[in-house]
Amino acid sequence: MASEDSIKGAESGGNTDIDDVGQSNFDAHIGTEWINLDPADARARIEVRDELRQPYGILHGGVYSSLIESLCSYSTAAAVWEDGNIAMGQAIEVSFLRPVTHGHAEARAVAKHRGKTTWVWQVEIVDDDERLCAVAKMTMAVRPAPTGA
Repeated sequence: MASEDSIKGAESGGNTDIDDVGQSNFDAHIGTEWINLDPADARARIEVRDELRQPYGILHGGVYSSLIESLCSYSTAAAVWEDGNIAMGQAIEVSFLRPVTHGHAEARAVAKHRGKTTWVWQVEIVDDDERLCAVAKMTMAVRPAPTGA
C-alpha cells in the first residue's frame, strides 16, 4: 500500500475524502501506509527501513512519534473537516516498550475525547507479531479552517 494511493481509499468514518484535508509530503517521504481513519479504530503503519533506523538498528523513536501524530491528525481532520475545522498536534507523550527491528510498526488509535476544540487519542504501536512496542497519548487542537483552506 503506498501512502499516496491508499489514503484516498482509507475509511474515514464519514464522507470526507482525505484529499479534502490535504496530503502530507512528510508522510509520503517516510512511507506511511494508511489503513483506517475511523476515530473508533484508526490505523496506519510504516515499514522498517534502514533510513528510519537509529544507530543501533532499531526504528527511531521519532518515527514512532511521527506515525502517531500523523494518524491522529488525519483521523481528526477527516472527522471535523465538514464542520469547517482543521486539526493539528497540540501534545504528544510516547512510552517506548519494545524495539521494532524489522517488518512493520502499526499504530492503532482510539479517540477517547472528541471535544469542540480538542480531541484526545490513546494509541498503541504493535509489531508484525502483535507485540506491544509503544503506548501514547496524543492531544489534537481543533480550530476553524483558515479562509481559503
